[in-house]
Amino acid sequence: MKRRSLDTVKGANFEEKMNNLSIAVGKPTDVMELIKIKRLYGIEVVLYFEPELADKSTYEKDLVDFAADDEFERPFIAADRFVEFGKENDPTFESRLKEFPLMVTVHSFGERKTESGTPVKYIKALMPFLDEFDVNKDIGPVIS
Repeated sequence: MKRRSLDTVKGANFEEKMNNLSIAVGKPTDVMELIKIKRLYGIEVVLYFEPELADKSTYEKDLVDFAADDEFERPFIAADRFVEFGKENDPTFESRLKEFPLMVTVHSFGERKTESGTPVKYIKALMPFLDEFDVNKDIGPVIS
């Protein structure tokens, strides 16, 4: 997959560009679609497990505040690392995400600076909680 410039996407600002890619605040979005956006445009995608933290903080601040914590013990994780971790524990994880998409809710858009000072845009999304999964929902016929 060849990297593309975000400048090629229509929109006056980052949020408008994301909206033109069908990524909008408050919209449930397949986590694999967000990872595709990351790969295409170099935009970081971070999944938050705690809505309160997502509301009250920035990704840049949280990286500093939780720097001493193990990556998998933080209340947030990069979306691609989440999928990689899932695959390490279950080799069928990624294929199951294609069959049963994990819908996360886009929370906000932002920009942070790397340690070298380079600006990096990011998408902050909220993971669903177990009580939000409808395990009895009819997903229709499964086509193989």
